[in-house]
Amino acid sequence: MGSIEAGEHRLESIAQNIGRIREQITHYTNGRDVDLILAAKHQPLPRLVEAYRAGGTLMGHNLVDQLAEATAGLHAQKIRPFTSVIGHVQSNKLSAAMRWADRIDTVDSFKTAQRIDRRQEARVASGEASGPYPMLLQLNSSGAATQFGCHPEDFVELARTVSALPFVRIAGVMTIGARGTEADIRSSFVLTRRLAEEIRNLPGLDDAGVLSMGMSNDMRIAIEEGSTVVRVGTAIFGTRPAQ
Repeated sequence: MGSIEAGEHRLESIAQNIGRIREQITHYTNGRDVDLILAAKHQPLPRLVEAYRAGGTLMGHNLVDQLAEATAGLHAQKIRPFTSVIGHVQSNKLSAAMRWADRIDTVDSFKTAQRIDRRQEARVASGEASGPYPMLLQLNSSGAATQFGCHPEDFVELARTVSALPFVRIAGVMTIGARGTEADIRSSFVLTRRLAEEIRNLPGLDDAGVLSMGMSNDMRIAIEEGSTVVRVGTAIFGTRPAQ
């Protein structure tokens, strides 16, 4: 597909791998800005420090416990990346996610958005935070029962109801591409872009311009279909450590 397949990249330094991914992004975009989130699942602190010093200033965590541990470790070294939650957040992990992450990219229900809204209201009242908490709405664009995300038919209404909450801010949309043929993958990204454009017509959402779609295996297609940020892990860090 033109992207670095998992396991195909050369085992060089993290800095070299970041550079290679950025070169690919530039080639695919024809000059349009696309951000790179480093998918940091199971990465030890020294490798995250190395990645940050190589320019990987955006990091995403699937697991909240790892998010807290890694981010605390980075902060102790005066390193402060922009950090997103890119995995599903259980309700009992929400407070920790909001404490350590600058944004949650996987909100797929009004109930979750309400919980974030109430928690952010309390954080603002205590002086822990100021302003609405940013989030991306996650769309299940593939139709896979194994994936989280709002159903496409319900997505615009979800955006409408969440946008009325005073202590959250919809920054854009996130999806995981379909598995299968290139046509299947592209179709899921086209659907995501169309719905992202549709919700930006809602009152107050005209600046919800983040479109997070594309990973190591499908980032070329995602960028061609309008992605503004891709999430790449294995092609930068190599095979994840055994757990």
